[in-house]
Amino acid sequence: MKKIFLLAIFTLIFSVNTFAHESFKLVSSERKTVKEADLANLEKNQTLGTKDKSNLTFTQKEIRLVALTGPEDDMLSYRIQGIRNPNLVVPSGATLKILFINIDVDMRHDIRFGHIEGEFTIAPDIAGTAGSQKLEKRTEDNILQAEELVIQAKENGAFKYFCSVRGHAKGGMWGNILVGVKPGDNLKTAPKTEHVHSEDEDHDMNEKKTDAKKPNEDTKDMKMDDKKPSDMSSMSNHKMVMPAITDFNTPMTRESSGTAWVPDSTPMHAYMKMFKDGGMLMFHGNMFLRYTHIGSNRDFSIGGKGDNDRFDAPSMFMVMYSKPISQKSQIGFRAMVSLDPIIERGFGYPLLYQSGETYRGEPIHDRQHPHDFFSELSVTYSSKVNERQSFYLYAGYPGEPALGAPTFMHRLSAMNNPDAPLSHHWQDSTHITWGVLTAGYNFGKFKIEASAFKGQEPNENRWNFDAPKLDSFSGRLSFNPTKEWAFQVSYGYLKNPEPSEPNLKILRRTTASAIYNKKFSENKNLASSFVWGQNYGNSERTNAFLFESDFTFDKNSVFGRVERVQKSGHELVLAEDDHDKVFWVGGYSIGYLRELYKNKNWNIGLGAQATFYQNPAGLVPYYGGTNHRGWQVFLRVRPSIMN
Repeated sequence: MKKIFLLAIFTLIFSVNTFAHESFKLVSSERKTVKEADLANLEKNQTLGTKDKSNLTFTQKEIRLVALTGPEDDMLSYRIQGIRNPNLVVPSGATLKILFINIDVDMRHDIRFGHIEGEFTIAPDIAGTAGSQKLEKRTEDNILQAEELVIQAKENGAFKYFCSVRGHAKGGMWGNILVGVKPGDNLKTAPKTEHVHSEDEDHDMNEKKTDAKKPNEDTKDMKMDDKKPSDMSSMSNHKMVMPAITDFNTPMTRESSGTAWVPDSTPMHAYMKMFKDGGMLMFHGNMFLRYTHIGSNRDFSIGGKGDNDRFDAPSMFMVMYSKPISQKSQIGFRAMVSLDPIIERGFGYPLLYQSGETYRGEPIHDRQHPHDFFSELSVTYSSKVNERQSFYLYAGYPGEPALGAPTFMHRLSAMNNPDAPLSHHWQDSTHITWGVLTAGYNFGKFKIEASAFKGQEPNENRWNFDAPKLDSFSGRLSFNPTKEWAFQVSYGYLKNPEPSEPNLKILRRTTASAIYNKKFSENKNLASSFVWGQNYGNSERTNAFLFESDFTFDKNSVFGRVERVQKSGHELVLAEDDHDKVFWVGGYSIGYLRELYKNKNWNIGLGAQATFYQNPAGLVPYYGGTNHRGWQVFLRVRPSIMN
């Protein structure tokens, strides 16, 4: 059975590329701004093609072009070397270096390259195409938005370039690109049309209710851009965003683990596919193939297994699906699995001062325990009350209650760090809970939630389904004042939380967190998190503090984590005389990652991390000193950022 599960997961991972057929590969892209006065000079640096009516023919393998949006009297068109929507004739395997500039005064535009069958629909499907993002209109001081693309032709044939903004390609904003073939006499080109600009089209607003009665030709292939305004949350400046799986009225970029929130500006590493019925399928996850070493005199083995060094591969994979069931409601499903039971096995990986759960009946110390194979299987129903408010019901078996900050593996500030936090069991350890019911109400920037759940942590069997039991409860208040910030405070009452501590009947957990994300550009982002957690049980109160940050620029990432945690002698599995003592321990990590392979589908990066550990003198008899070092090298695999 384990081999079947493993085969199924790897099949899922390596089959996601079948979501879309790609005729062009986006090698790189860079956002820019251009002054109108510089347009003439920029166009002089193009690779000149041979002009023949509407054809521009090139013989070079590397072709540099400037593509402008059309003038005001022909706004739904492109201009390349003075020709309206030219047929671009290029050799096999050509690489196009395109500077796309939006000169429009009142609309957004993009340029996409790919295989399009038949006539354009109102909202063309861009799956399997390569191109730019939607660029904003020119500013009042005539600064133009631009994007420099490097696109490689992967196949021979007749394809199209087009604008994916709603209605633009259907209105004539498209042209032909012929790779390794010659244009025929009957090659169809885009006619000039008279376009009446509406206020919503260039902001991805969805069809108004009256538009839904158009002929089937326009509505049968409806994608995300074709839903009605009441189907999604409306943001500032009338921009429309994709809804979260768990809440119809929350932007997808705000969604994190369970029902927790991260900042709206957080980039998403995921694949997505839209369906004609409005359904959405998404996949994301990560895996670290690594070698890790921890320096200490303490015996790290548990039940005779494990030492200070290990090859391993922490992992998480998640599939999500949502579907509108009315104009104001949606149902969502999520499944998350981990290969930890196979790769990490029951004794986990070495991590100094880490504690929690058991292996072969013995409490784990100085190791991170594996996660269950099934880490989340949940369903959510959500409904809009109005444009700003909504409510939802979440059920998970397993799932995550409304307690704590977003789980570490779902925080962008931690996604390049292979290690679990030392403070995990003070802050977010309930992310795998065998039985959860949560009700939440979203006020727009505020959200209140309450959960009933099973307080006991998962047992040692990482493959089975633990018996559900709703014997604990929690509440959480979340607040996202701006797109860069996400705050939460929460409280939980956990009954019999630790199987290894039968005397601990009740544990009270309080947490607070502040998460910041600043997106400077498409290739530069700063994500930081501060999390505090407190456990109170058996008259003992312990605290944990964490700060972590990740700065990504181009193909580089610099990341780090600072932690200070109060752990009892019992928690650290010390001698019985030291069980009731509490010790401050610390871990301080710094790491660097370089993307080795980065395209629109996959990110594969090579990284290294050094960690410095510190404990008080009272722990010297166990650890052989007060200062210790650890290091690791790893290969990280995950999906690319979703545009």
